[in-house]
Amino acid sequence: MKKRRAISLVLATALTLTLAACGGDKEPGSTNKPAEGKPEGKKITLTLQTLQTDKSTPQYQVEEEIVNNYMKENPNVKIEWDRLDTEQQKVKLKTQAASGEVADITMVNPGAQLQPFANGKVLAPLNDMLDDELKGTFLEGVLEYYSFDGNVYALPYNMNLAGIFYNKELFEKAGVEAPTTFEDIVASIPKFKEAGIPAMMLGGKDKWPLSFMFTNVLQRVNGGPKFLDDVVSGNKQFTDPVFVEALQKTKELIDAGAYQEGAATYDNNTASQQFRDGKAAMYFMGTWEISSIDASETVSGKVGFLPFPTVNGKGDPKDYVIAPGTAYALGANSDHLDESKKFLKYLLVNYPKVAFEKKAAVGLAQKVDGDFKAAGYSDLAVEAMQRFNEVQGGDMNFDNVIEPATTQTHLTGLQSLLIKDVNVEELAAEHQKTWELNKK
Repeated sequence: MKKRRAISLVLATALTLTLAACGGDKEPGSTNKPAEGKPEGKKITLTLQTLQTDKSTPQYQVEEEIVNNYMKENPNVKIEWDRLDTEQQKVKLKTQAASGEVADITMVNPGAQLQPFANGKVLAPLNDMLDDELKGTFLEGVLEYYSFDGNVYALPYNMNLAGIFYNKELFEKAGVEAPTTFEDIVASIPKFKEAGIPAMMLGGKDKWPLSFMFTNVLQRVNGGPKFLDDVVSGNKQFTDPVFVEALQKTKELIDAGAYQEGAATYDNNTASQQFRDGKAAMYFMGTWEISSIDASETVSGKVGFLPFPTVNGKGDPKDYVIAPGTAYALGANSDHLDESKKFLKYLLVNYPKVAFEKKAAVGLAQKVDGDFKAAGYSDLAVEAMQRFNEVQGGDMNFDNVIEPATTQTHLTGLQSLLIKDVNVEELAAEHQKTWELNKK
């Protein structure tokens, strides 16, 4: 119930801010307050574990600029980068947590993915750094996704919707209209094949991207959000017909040849780059991709954003998979915890302003002060902000709701759909068996 309230609060705040940002006349703003370091103090080295690995993306550039500014203003502090892709970082964090030696600044996902690290006391509670200046920058309700037992364990930089990015030029080349139903997507696949274009791009090696889309399929087949919440509360099971149907529809899309050849071998960074290089017609992903798409010389100005459509007449496109984003957390056993907190506050107080300037402020977890249209944001960015306005309900992704062991069964099972024939009823039963063994 707490998380449902959080979704409502965040979306209500995002709506207000979107309307203000698109129509207001304020100048872009930020406190841009210098960090409270001592220039001649003791030499300190902090390790920042980050998911930003692609120098061409605005998100990489935002983070790097703020970090460099902090080191200029605090010459006694050196920040070393530990750049990892999503799956590498998840594995490394688990390994480090097992030994109690988490990086000074690391990255975590909300909900069920964060909880084991909070329970294990390997992450530092951040309540004491959430003064009015910093706390007031976040969308109302968003920090609840990163809180347990009254403590906030991580501070996010993004809050996104999932949907279908589609290349209008490739759609026109193949003679395909933008889909309004799942059946439209399936029917378009032969036309894209005939035009020599993969219908959809997928980073199947990383597993989570297919789960991300599956959660939207499940939401549609269920007729609305909250199937996974009902599993957690004991009101539904993974063997229920709704879950089996969602698996079957996902298998149907794969069997129809929706994805590029060898999709199971592509990581998500590669899949994203391929879409931005104009190598596929559609890409299901979060709105965090917008700034990277806009930065692409190949597809900028040619891409639109659609909600996932109805499935067999079920569901409402105004329900979304909502992605409270990856967040910064601090190692509880850091030798420099106080300095890490000073840095993290500086990073996040300045993040909205720098992101706005770099055209990377769509889908932030923080409030943004500025006129997006006047600042030259793309039609794609404005279109996505309008989608935020229409949201009526949402789910977090599977791995942010369901405990880790069942999530692993889920991710491995979905990936197997890409490489072999799978009985979806048996796969659903495997979900339920793992859940029964591991639920708390």
